[in-house]
This record gives sequence, structure tokens and C-alpha cells, in this order.
Amino acid sequence: MKTVNFAILGCGNIGSRHTERIKEIEGANLQAVCDIAEDKAKSLGEKYGCSYYFKLEDMLKNPNIDFVNVCTPCGLHARQSIAALKAGKNVLSEKPMAIFAKDALQMVQVAGENKRKLFIVKQNRYNPPIKLVRQLATDGKLGEPILFIANMIWNRNEEYYQKSPWRRSLKMAGGTLYNQASHFVDLMLSFMGKPENVYALMGTKKMDIEIEDTGTITSEFENGSFGVLNYTVTATNRNYEGSITLISSKGTIKIGGEYLDKIDYFQVEGIDSFDSIEAPTNPDVYGFFQESMSKLILDVVKNFNDPSYVGDLVTGQEAIGGVRLMEGAMESAKTKKIVNISLKRIQE
Repeated sequence: MKTVNFAILGCGNIGSRHTERIKEIEGANLQAVCDIAEDKAKSLGEKYGCSYYFKLEDMLKNPNIDFVNVCTPCGLHARQSIAALKAGKNVLSEKPMAIFAKDALQMVQVAGENKRKLFIVKQNRYNPPIKLVRQLATDGKLGEPILFIANMIWNRNEEYYQKSPWRRSLKMAGGTLYNQASHFVDLMLSFMGKPENVYALMGTKKMDIEIEDTGTITSEFENGSFGVLNYTVTATNRNYEGSITLISSKGTIKIGGEYLDKIDYFQVEGIDSFDSIEAPTNPDVYGFFQESMSKLILDVVKNFNDPSYVGDLVTGQEAIGGVRLMEGAMESAKTKKIVNISLKRIQE
């Protein structure tokens, strides 16, 4: 198996976790790190014994890099991913892939033109409960989707925003919907299909930030099913809930726990139990993050060596749908009108 050389762009909290996972995976090698904060890049590079850079354009000149992991603020993902793709590098971008659909489309177009791979980090798809329910849906055992309900009731205090001021910026974070709730959007689309219409209400109810801290989104999908996402970062003191409930013609399932790590309710016609779920072997304070990211990086390595292998990877093309829904929801919240997302796809 050919070793895959990874480079990390952005040496903050998430970028550091990427480096940790890469060092654990057979067939993965940490080639370089990069950050405009020179102390962070130097420190991380020296810690892991790899090259370190302070400018993206300098790092992209390194001929040994196979994949660039984009771990910078949300508002930079599209521009930096496109730069890496044009430089002949494959890209694994953190969520969201972009804030605007036009940028997401350009990312996919540039990847195709340069015959490069473009994957988006959606690590919750690797959670055992999520994988089980997705497999049941794929096998047709859940029947037709009817309603998807997601609740993200989290706490993000002032210290969280002070630590990384970009998180409170509309330009750099996109919004709480993009920075936190986008994982729930991805899961909703993975179960319900392509969105057609969206209506949303959003507001800044408690936090002193430029973006919204609370929202509720109702979606209609092309197959006639509905989806509801309620999200907030104003829960008192700590995260209260992160859950999804899937109601279909043959089953009702709720996945909860603090990090979508357990099944709270399971009633599916013809299936008595869900014993096939395996617990993570090495969870950390981020729930399944550590275990899931390890599996995601391993899937990237496997796909690099065998393009026919996809695993649970999310391609840029697939991730566009989530960007469209979020962009449509932001527009709806501003105009107080239903936004037709399928019409936007035709216009694009």
C-alpha cells in the first residue's frame, strides 16, 4: 500500500487533532503543517518532526504532499481548497466545505478539471449508531422516509468566542448553522435525500456575537418527506442534547447521547434488536471524534490506493446539497419566506 503524505492547513484545535489521527494510521504520513500564526506552525511541526510553513503558497510548492487537510475558519475553506486543488493536491476539507453554493460548485469543478480528490469531513457518519441506521435505510428495511427531527441544544460560552474571535464573525464562521449545526444538516440529507424547499427562523437571543445563536429550520424534500432542525448554543452551562429522530414507513429510531453515540429508541418492523453496534475502542472527550476521525483518515488512505473504495467518505459533490440547504435557510430567515432550493439548482 502506498503511503499518503498529508499536510495540515490550520494548526488550531481541529488541525492538531488531524495530526494526532494521521500519526496513528498505517499508510498515512504527516508531511507538513501550515499556519499564519508562526508559533503554532513551528510548535506543531517540531512536535511531530515534519516541515512547517507560514504561508499556504509556500507549502503547496512541496512536491511530496498528496493531501491538504483544510482546518482553517469556515470562511476560508473554499478559497484555500481551490488553491490546493489548482496546485495539484488532493483536499480533505473540514465542514462546511463552503458558505455559498457557488463556491462549493467551483470547488467541485476545479477538482474535476485537475483530476484531484475532494472530500469533506463528516465524521458523525462513522458513529456506530449512525452507520447502523444508514445501512438499514440503504437495505430498504426502514421503508420510505417520512420525518427527520434533529435537536442540537448546546452551550458555547463567551470564553469559547474569545479564544477564537473568528467564531463570532459572519464572514469567517458563516453562522452557528455552518460552524456547529452543519453536521446535523448532513445527516438529515443523508437520510432524506435532496431538499426542495426550506423555511427558517434565526436570531441572536443571548450571545454577544455577530452571527445567530439560535434557529429552527423546516425542510421539504423531493421525495415528499419533511425535516426539522432546531439548534442553539445558549443551553445553560453545558451541552444538553444532540439527537436525531428518523420516522419512516417501517420504523422509528432516535439516536441520542451527548454525541449521537447511542440509540435511545428503536422500533423497526421485523427487527427485534440492534446488537450489531460496536462501541468505540478509543473515545475521548469529544465522544466519537477520535475514533471516527481515525476511520475517516483510514478511508482516505484506502481510497487513495484503490479509487473504487469509498467507505463512508463524503465527496465534494455530495456535500453541495448541505451548503445549498444552509444558504437557503439563511436567505429564508432574512426574507421570512419559503426558499425553493431545487429552483436554485436549476438556475445554477
